[in-house]
Amino acid sequence: MQQNAVARCLSLVEGDEGARDAAIVAANAMLAARVGHHDAAEAWFRIAVERALDAEALSALVYRSSLALLRRGRTDCIRLLEASAELESTLAAGLHATLATAYVMQERLDEARRAVHRARDLLVTGQVVAQRPRTLYQIGYVALRCGDVFDARTFARESVEAARRSGDDDIAARGYSLLYELAYRVECDLRSALRYVRLVESCAQRCGDSYLRAWALMASIYIETEAGDERVASAHEEELSAIDVFQAGDVTSETLMPAHALRCAWRGDFGKAHRLVAESAETQAIPDHRARRFADVALYAAAAGAGVEARTALESAEWMLAQCTVKTKTYVEARAYCVLAAALADGVDAAAQRFERLHALRDELPVTMEALVSAVEEMYAQWRGARRHESLLAALATLRTTRLGGIARLFEVLPTPR
Repeated sequence: MQQNAVARCLSLVEGDEGARDAAIVAANAMLAARVGHHDAAEAWFRIAVERALDAEALSALVYRSSLALLRRGRTDCIRLLEASAELESTLAAGLHATLATAYVMQERLDEARRAVHRARDLLVTGQVVAQRPRTLYQIGYVALRCGDVFDARTFARESVEAARRSGDDDIAARGYSLLYELAYRVECDLRSALRYVRLVESCAQRCGDSYLRAWALMASIYIETEAGDERVASAHEEELSAIDVFQAGDVTSETLMPAHALRCAWRGDFGKAHRLVAESAETQAIPDHRARRFADVALYAAAAGAGVEARTALESAEWMLAQCTVKTKTYVEARAYCVLAAALADGVDAAAQRFERLHALRDELPVTMEALVSAVEEMYAQWRGARRHESLLAALATLRTTRLGGIARLFEVLPTPR
């Protein structure tokens, strides 16, 4: 993909010294971005944009430079994207989809929906559309972040099919990563989620993308830890140690640290588990992830006897839960952990309202999450003085059959509320 953009820039050089200048600057920008020299790439891109000779070249440069910034969590490309998206070029659909992605990162969801609808309109005009597989992926990504699950699934699948037809393993991997997120967060189908992660890793190996491969391994580590399979998780960690994951800090925060925290909790080291995740909640990209991370922080703090920290995290978790529009796996887990954290921090009676809110979700949950709610209900009943040991053991056993054995191990070692 980058080679095509470089070729486009270099095609401008024939017989014109100014064009040659612009092409060399653009090529330097794209090559610097490709090898991870981000500051240099940004400087080169800025110069190249100023020297662009026509709308097509300008669109290509804005598109490439914006993608490079967005990968680093930067959204200061929005104004340039807004102006360039209105230019007539083969990249117009891609520019609108990239603009929608930037809006999502700023949580400007209404504007993201408008931009992505414009990208969808441009895809069906019959005109030439450059970067079609990536645009399909971005539309799916924006749809998922906006809570449009059906469109997210549709465009994720279309992006994978288009990428496979064109031999683009990078975009195929990203499409599979969306399908993983749908399977994991929305459908709570953990086996399918793991299958999609493996497909991401396979694509990443073929295209030599160490970041995507690191992402896949970290996701595998978390899924296997959540399932309670420490041996497989450790094997994946050995593979991960051989990869340069310098650029994967956001993924480390999302998957690797909580996996390590969960394992610490299995050993009863709740203080260390709390320290591992305490600073990461605000960095999570979407509301249900932030809610779940605050709930993790609250539960580990409460189990470690840190009542003040637990109560503060509980307040943040509840506030974030109120912002959620889709009852995902992480949403239900956050509700469950808030019940347990409140009971440990302030006594079982203090958790009664949170328990009722969790119980009210039962009728709308997939089997995996029903098992989690049942386990929390049995824990709560036990803590209130019921003698239902067999029911509790059966609920924890059911958790293990739904690939949540690691959560069962956590519940088994939690202290009893005072």
